[in-house]
Amino acid sequence: MTTKYDLKYVTALTIIPILGIFGTIWYSLEFGIVWQEPLLLFILWIITGVGITIGYHRLFAHRSFTAHPILNWIMVILGAAAMENSALKWCSDHRRHHKHLDTNQDPYSITKGFFHAHMGWILENKPSPIEKVKDLEENAALKFQDKYYVTLFIIFGLLIPTLLGFIWNRPLGALLWGVLLRITLVHHFTYFINSLCHYVGTKPYNSECTSRDSWYMALFTFGEGFHNYHHKFQWDYRNGVRWFHFDPSKWIIWCLSKIGLANGLKKANYMQIMKARFKNKWKQIHFFLDKTPNQITITHKNKLKFIKQKIQSLEKSWNMINKEIELIIPNKKISYQTKKLFKKKKNLQLEYISHLKSLSLILMTLQNMHY
Repeated sequence: MTTKYDLKYVTALTIIPILGIFGTIWYSLEFGIVWQEPLLLFILWIITGVGITIGYHRLFAHRSFTAHPILNWIMVILGAAAMENSALKWCSDHRRHHKHLDTNQDPYSITKGFFHAHMGWILENKPSPIEKVKDLEENAALKFQDKYYVTLFIIFGLLIPTLLGFIWNRPLGALLWGVLLRITLVHHFTYFINSLCHYVGTKPYNSECTSRDSWYMALFTFGEGFHNYHHKFQWDYRNGVRWFHFDPSKWIIWCLSKIGLANGLKKANYMQIMKARFKNKWKQIHFFLDKTPNQITITHKNKLKFIKQKIQSLEKSWNMINKEIELIIPNKKISYQTKKLFKKKKNLQLEYISHLKSLSLILMTLQNMHY
């Protein structure tokens, strides 16, 4: 007789948080807290967390940059220590999620409920095959990790953190803080990406899917909170595209590129991003226009026609300037002319943004009419 849930996963994902949270509280009340234990938690939480966001997610699943072999090995070790399955299995599920977003084939679709997207899908007794990862199976580090995943977790995720506790004569404290509580935090912050990042926030790039952008969710997910952007440009090594967006994963990748451990960083250019925002607002506006009486839509349609012409003109000018810059840069003639062209691009950006703001006002007007 088969059950709906896999008992080994139910047991593990129930016991670990209980021991991690309540065990740590009990131990702290009984034996106090030494500074090494919270520090161990913080350091291991960060490095195993980025092992998932940078390694499993942006490097392996989306191939948003290429890594030096040393970095591949570091990421598979950190990923194994996070206890979120092998990289091949993780990437297989994640690629399936992107390909079949919000459908029955999406392994952690939010349309099946918050709990299902958060962790219920892991608990189900419904094995999914490892597929669509042929490119990763050629990677020696990933093949090795897939074969020895449990061993790597025991060594790097369990034994080493616990043994460090012997340095300050509190191995049980190290086990609770550095293993059980740390795994609980890493797991649930990862799960937030599948649940809360499809539940709260805005949809500036694609309003037709459930993924959302949320700056405060980025604080809990190592920068993964800009999730609507990610689902539009999944191959971009960044999630937060503005310089001030909290995305430590992109900052670390950028730093790694400066020391030769990462290269070929892929990112959407400014105009690609602006076009996505424009098309998304355009679709939203016409969704409400179709429900609006004709006598009201005439004025809006005239404004929209004007804005669209202006945006098309801006995009054409942008492409022409880019071609001029491409002719100059290879010859290393960084001169007054080059600076002038970059200044023109900046002005085009500002004008483009002003038209997007006009579209936002039209959209708000139409939305209020239908409330």
